[in-house]
Amino acid sequence: MLSSYLESVRTGFAAFVGVGALVLLPVIALHYHRFGRVEPRRAVVLYGLLAYGLVALALIFLPFPSAPLACTGEQMLSTTPFQWVTDMRHNMAANGRSGLGAVVTSTAFIQQAFNVALFVPLGVVLRKSYGRGVLAVAVIGLGVSLAVEVVQYSGNLGAYPCPYRIADVDDLISNTTGSLLGWMIAPVALVIPAVPHPDVSTAPPGTVTVPRRLLGAVVDLLLLVVVAHLVFQDNRWWVVVLAVVIRIALPSVADGRTPGGWLLRYQVRRVDGTRAGPLRIALRELLGVTGLVAYVMLAPSGWWFAVDVAVPALIVLGAFVAPVFRRDQRSWPDLAADTRAVRTARRPAKPRRPAPAEH
Repeated sequence: MLSSYLESVRTGFAAFVGVGALVLLPVIALHYHRFGRVEPRRAVVLYGLLAYGLVALALIFLPFPSAPLACTGEQMLSTTPFQWVTDMRHNMAANGRSGLGAVVTSTAFIQQAFNVALFVPLGVVLRKSYGRGVLAVAVIGLGVSLAVEVVQYSGNLGAYPCPYRIADVDDLISNTTGSLLGWMIAPVALVIPAVPHPDVSTAPPGTVTVPRRLLGAVVDLLLLVVVAHLVFQDNRWWVVVLAVVIRIALPSVADGRTPGGWLLRYQVRRVDGTRAGPLRIALRELLGVTGLVAYVMLAPSGWWFAVDVAVPALIVLGAFVAPVFRRDQRSWPDLAADTRAVRTARRPAKPRRPAPAEH
């Protein structure tokens, strides 16, 4: 029994890895659409529920029948509550066993304990993450369990000519009990985060999002590549010089705007809203995009592989991954330089002159 459970867990987790990768970009897009950033606690709960759901489904429905089902007319619906207790007693009597040890090691008891444990995480998440009360948790646990039993009794919604597992009222009882047990222990589940209110999740007004800054950096790098190729024949030193001009010198005299920032209407300023000086912009860039360009262009060949991978990965992580989860979307280079990207104000349209009155 244990080996079959472990195999189902492995299958469910493998499905989670694949499905999780498929929904990653849609989740990021949805979060940015709703909150202007990726809210880490919401993402953790969402992926936790996805992993739990797929593993639970694998444990419930796998393994599928390896051969065509022979529908013998055997009763595949049990409507007697606590029938498992009667079955356990008969089995123990037939094998001459008694006592607490025999009870807890019996197949019927282990099966029911498993059904209880399977729904404990659901109760924990519903209370700890979503603040649901005991009645709501009981109803949701019962509803999910009932849906599972209906699918089983229908032969997986008609995929099989008859059920290959018994739909059992005892499963409804044990699953609901598990969700209620999860509700009871939820306060001590310290690793489960609470999902914050949307107002707390949303980025402040005027925040320049990471995708916007990333697109601005792509514009700057495309300009860098074109000019370096056409004018300087891809000389590495001139590539770095051009990166410094585009990402440091030009923003220093253009009120924090690079060509990409100008096109996407954002600029770099100090956190208090005042102009960012050349030194702050230089520090921000040397820890960010310009530093990445310089490292890629000038790092000696045959450099230690671990460093060659770790340095660019750390720069990308700090500049474009870590800020995804912050409300203000500030990167590690921004934090070091005390800067932030802000949207540039649109120039008000000039009022039209009134048409001359006709006489």
